[in-house]
Amino acid sequence: MRKQNKVAIFNIMSTILLKGISLFTAPIFSRLLGTNGYGVVSIYTLWMGVTAVAFTLQTGSTLVNARVEYPPEQQEKYQSSVMTLSLLAFAVFSSVVLLFLPQVSALLKLHKLLIIVLLFHAFGNFCFNFLNSKFTYEYKADKNMYMSVGVTLATIALSILLIVLLPKQINYYGRILGMALTYGTMGIVICGYVLRRGRTFYNREYWTLALTLALPVIFYTLSEILLGHCDQLMLQRLMNESMVGQYSLAYNFGGIMFTIFAALNSSWLPFFFDDMKENNRSRLNSQAHNFLELFTVLSAGFILLSNEVYHVFAGREFWTGTSLIPIFVTGYYLNFLCTFPVSYEYYHKKTKVVAVFTVSASVLNIGLNYVLIKAFGMAGAALATAVSHGVQYIGHYIYVRYILKKGDYPFGIRIWAKYVVAYFIVVALVYLTVDLWILRWAVGAAIGLWELMRIRKRKVLI
Repeated sequence: MRKQNKVAIFNIMSTILLKGISLFTAPIFSRLLGTNGYGVVSIYTLWMGVTAVAFTLQTGSTLVNARVEYPPEQQEKYQSSVMTLSLLAFAVFSSVVLLFLPQVSALLKLHKLLIIVLLFHAFGNFCFNFLNSKFTYEYKADKNMYMSVGVTLATIALSILLIVLLPKQINYYGRILGMALTYGTMGIVICGYVLRRGRTFYNREYWTLALTLALPVIFYTLSEILLGHCDQLMLQRLMNESMVGQYSLAYNFGGIMFTIFAALNSSWLPFFFDDMKENNRSRLNSQAHNFLELFTVLSAGFILLSNEVYHVFAGREFWTGTSLIPIFVTGYYLNFLCTFPVSYEYYHKKTKVVAVFTVSASVLNIGLNYVLIKAFGMAGAALATAVSHGVQYIGHYIYVRYILKKGDYPFGIRIWAKYVVAYFIVVALVYLTVDLWILRWAVGAAIGLWELMRIRKRKVLI
């Protein structure tokens, strides 16, 4: 229990620092960059994420499977071998991009210099996440913590310095270069570290396993990015970058809940795989209840307090996105529910199924965005994404319960239904009491205090 709590705390802190950079610094950067500059950075970051996934083959996602397939003495060999595979793939794809640089620049609506910076940033981002996954599944959460602190401080300091030095009309380059130089430089160091530790550059068995498992994950991850961010791309195409900036800041503010989910999930997931392997159903059920209860309370409390906090968080020119925050958080909450069937599918190596559902949800999201943005503007984009996440969860749940039929799926409707109902009651309350902030804050404080008492009683976070 003590080890579990220690790993959970370190993983939560490191993930919050790593994924929360844009959230915690958004009040600073949104004011420095304005709506237009903030919109450009948001679009750049989106395409950087796509590149980091597509060009590297996502071999880091297979590290957890390698821990099941191979003994401890082969782990570093496997890691260096698949890192080599990713390095080669990235070199090939990047060469193609550089060969057609003018065309790529026009397609993405980003300057050619930004495309080159993006490639450097993307490789560094991949390497950083690779090492993050390695430490997570080796239960070295303290190392993740120290690494996250370093990259967070360096990124913020360098970005602010460059923004101040550059002319206002192009100061968004400062934010982009601050991120790219930090991640890119660290990525080179990490790549060398992994290759030197394993000293295995080609192994047919390792590459076969990595490609078999990772290729479907690429489509899944890209679809997840599109599912979460195609609204911003379509707002850029159908509206303008200033509206993208207003939308993105509210989206990033709501993304605090995604950061918390990612942190909690990074703590829960390693124990889930171990418990499934050992058929420890009592702990699986206990942790699922704890996870569902905690994240439901956190999500409900967040939206109850969000209006007033966002007006402190954001400049007045961004306040048009305030009413969208409960919708964004609902999308994140539905995405959180997906982690239970998706983790189960990963355990049974059904990565292709995961990819199919995510691609389908992304296609649905694109269609809904096209229709609803024209009808309702930014609100339509937010609704489209939330609905798509809901459909995605229903699809995954039906598959693991009624199609896969392994007989050991531990997260039936009785576990999660009451939490979902409670959350949506709070969503309705938020919209019905927009002007009654004292009531909303009182309810938020009450459920927060109740959850603290529950955690103290069970003596474990999740």
